Amino acid sequence: MIKSFLKNSFIYTIGTVFTRGIGILLVPIYTRYLTPSEYGVIDLFIILTSLISLTIALEIHQAVVRFYQDTEDEDEKMKYVSTAFIFTVFVYMIYLIISFSFSDIFTLWLLDDIKYKSIFLLATFSVFTSGLFYFTSGQLKWQIMPKQLVTVSIVNVTIVASITVYLLVIEKMKIESIFIGQIVGNSLCMVLSIYYAQKSYKMVFVYTKFKELIHFSFPLVFSSVAIFIALFIDRIAIKYFLGLDELGIYGLAYRFAAVTSLVMIGFQSSLSPLIYKHYKEKETPKNIVRLFELFWIFMISVTAGAILFSKEIIVLMSTKDYYAAVPVIPLLVLAVFFTNMYIFIPGLGVAKKTKLIAIISIIAAILNTGLNFLLIPMFGIEGAALATLISAVSIFVVRVRMSQEYYFIPFRWARTIFSLLIVIIASYLLVDYFNTISLLFISVKILFLFVVLIAVSLLMIEKEDLKIITFFKKRE
Repeated sequence: MIKSFLKNSFIYTIGTVFTRGIGILLVPIYTRYLTPSEYGVIDLFIILTSLISLTIALEIHQAVVRFYQDTEDEDEKMKYVSTAFIFTVFVYMIYLIISFSFSDIFTLWLLDDIKYKSIFLLATFSVFTSGLFYFTSGQLKWQIMPKQLVTVSIVNVTIVASITVYLLVIEKMKIESIFIGQIVGNSLCMVLSIYYAQKSYKMVFVYTKFKELIHFSFPLVFSSVAIFIALFIDRIAIKYFLGLDELGIYGLAYRFAAVTSLVMIGFQSSLSPLIYKHYKEKETPKNIVRLFELFWIFMISVTAGAILFSKEIIVLMSTKDYYAAVPVIPLLVLAVFFTNMYIFIPGLGVAKKTKLIAIISIIAAILNTGLNFLLIPMFGIEGAALATLISAVSIFVVRVRMSQEYYFIPFRWARTIFSLLIVIIASYLLVDYFNTISLLFISVKILFLFVVLIAVSLLMIEKEDLKIITFFKKRE
């Protein structure tokens, strides 16, 4: 399992680094050609896209991965995938028709001005293509086809970036350029994804399979909506209390924070299918612990880097209009990590406790909503980031407690928590002292970060872990 994980995770990470790297390289262009308010409009449609993708297809793609791995019969696998895909296309077509039919109403509701109607229509079609591309590219992951998935991702981001930059910089099309790029890129790469996994797609809809899939996935819709609220209530509340300008600044901070998920996505794409495939094996819980502790080292190092260098990053990559994002980035970095660490606690998924997952997610949504509406009026966008972090950590703790009852994993919590707290405190003390940008201060921060990496590695990695890694290298 670890050998497959290391190999696939590396491939996924390379692809993610490239795709997210392109996204970061575009930030200086966006911040120079778009105002914070226009950036806020983009963030608003990101929220809409996420909500639609989480609800409209009833999370049927999550059921596909569960049943796909449980059967060895290729024809049965094809029936599950084809049935789910046909259903997904059908519901997205309905969404498209409704959105276009009532576009005036929706435009006024979202953007308060009918002049944005053309942007709404483009964004709606972008959501449609994004949903279908999300399903088809996700199927490559569930079939454990990392090279093909990475290829599709790289082609997609290259097309989107090229078209967006051309239309934004040369044609001066503003926000529309981003949605046009997404529509073209998503459409072409959806076709490419289907081509790579063509044996899984036929014009077949099996009602009995559909009932199985929906029976598993429908409770997850409530969980997903709750997750959506937990993830996006900060931005919804910011627009409500502070407006589009502050939403744009916060959105920029979140994009930089999301870069920390580069390796997280590699872990997630590689680990989730492997856990479902090997969870019955005796060594799997111990292997999960080893992988979790390797991830923890990465998380601590990146968190320290975010605390130390967020000011330099924002100054380099944006304009003065966005400088208020600096203190927000470290909080969001840590929140992103804790939000995604559920992959290391698979007990509820393994036990098929989807209703319990939904309850936990609803609690997260309620908690995050309350914290955001409490802290944003007091602390602005920093309050939103703090609320998101508190909620993410709290729900992670609850999920660990629940998951361990169904699939116990022998985590070593004392040293993991201790190492994180010490590094965070030391990093904030250091950045408070070296609070101006200079070559000397940057050098000191880099040295400190290197020391953190070495110290945490010595604390977390044991001889047994090194022997296992060496063993798998020899086998390769």
